[in-house]
Amino acid sequence: MSRKVLGLEIRAAAVAAVLLDSSFKGSVIEAQAFVPIPADGTDDGLREALETLVDAIHPAGAACVLGIPTDALSFRNLSLPFSDLKKIRQVLPFELEPSLPLPVDELSFDFEAVKREGQYDLLAFTMPKRRIAEYLTLLNDVGLRPLTVVPGAYVAARCMMLTAPEKEDFVYIDTGDGHHAAYAICEGHVRMVRSLPVATGGNPLVRHLETALERTYIAARDSLGIDFNPKTVFSGGPEASLIPASDSPSGLLGLPVRTTADLRTFHRLKGDFDAADWQTGRLDTALALALNETEGLGGVNFSTERSSVQHYWSEYRGQIIFSAVLVLITLITALAGQMVTAADREKRVAELDHRIETVFKQTFPDVTRVVNPLQQMQVKIREASDAGAGPDLPGSRVRVIDILNALSQQIPKTINVDISRLVLGADNVVLSATTDTFNTVNDIKGHLEKADIFKNVTISSADLEKSGQRVRFKLKLDF
Repeated sequence: MSRKVLGLEIRAAAVAAVLLDSSFKGSVIEAQAFVPIPADGTDDGLREALETLVDAIHPAGAACVLGIPTDALSFRNLSLPFSDLKKIRQVLPFELEPSLPLPVDELSFDFEAVKREGQYDLLAFTMPKRRIAEYLTLLNDVGLRPLTVVPGAYVAARCMMLTAPEKEDFVYIDTGDGHHAAYAICEGHVRMVRSLPVATGGNPLVRHLETALERTYIAARDSLGIDFNPKTVFSGGPEASLIPASDSPSGLLGLPVRTTADLRTFHRLKGDFDAADWQTGRLDTALALALNETEGLGGVNFSTERSSVQHYWSEYRGQIIFSAVLVLITLITALAGQMVTAADREKRVAELDHRIETVFKQTFPDVTRVVNPLQQMQVKIREASDAGAGPDLPGSRVRVIDILNALSQQIPKTINVDISRLVLGADNVVLSATTDTFNTVNDIKGHLEKADIFKNVTISSADLEKSGQRVRFKLKLDF
């Protein structure tokens, strides 16, 4: 499934945009535009340029990444002894407050963090909320709603890591609007930003820039402990030509200078770069903004929606991992419980099957091959019923099992009686038995009269045995 991403860069003199169609296979450039801003000194000029740009590339439905000028932000380096990024975000405004030009509640904050020796080194960015609101209002007027608001040059510096060797230190210099914005990238992180004025006049400009950068990086090593060893200088921005590109070591700071054109060779990017706006490099930062979203590079974000997946992951990584581990443990525990329950159920079923088979063998010892004892028992009972040995008495609705049940239930276990014979008739049963006394015979008669199945109980005979120790008797049970 593909989605469209719009990289939109706003500068003092122009707006640039690149529209990408992104999928799992990579990104394809669908449209691009570079529109100068009329120099009328008001927001109307920017609004007019944005309207022209939207009409040119038709970005409806695209996820918008807005790049703002570097001169709209302030930068600070600091360290905090916390490991919780969410806590850092809460205390950062108070740490920066003494050095801020505006009250804390009028500024928006974000940062890039590097964990080092049990603490976090931060590169903090601040921007007036009023200015962010102005940009969002202008974009909303032309139908754009940026999901990410970020310094354009900062994103370009991060995107150059896609072309530089992995973890190699380098300097990215964005030149335009009367200043250089120099970004120091160290071990895959933007560690420092400095805004330097543009000197005039050929070689003095380069020498002036080199001197300022050398002093800055020496101070960074001494005061911040940042071990920065750049191997390359990348140059971008509308006035990048002020820094001549060179592959010789004498380019800048004794390092070769390369342009942001390297970003167009990114292996997951396809498109036509023959247009004049591409050749001048004026669209490279807008391309970097779009790639930052499609490649999930993350970084700072001044948007209140904070939709970047990488940004969310970096801030809530600990909580997400902890929750995922708890869910995994819960699932494993539930699965183990189900397995134990299933094993116990199988064991109980096996025991019941064994008991059924034992009862069947005891009841039908002539059967030597037991396959399904329950089904075989049902067949045996059906066969006995068909042979006339059913549970019902001939000519009667009374079942033999009910008569036996009544005798068992009504004669108490404490009574000494031995039943020797039971003669079943159509409407009565004659019971022959012995007991200890004549009174016991009367007791048995009285108990059986309580059974609902018997309408009348009569003592047919009762006499003493020759031994004189037992009484023989017969009971007629009518039903």
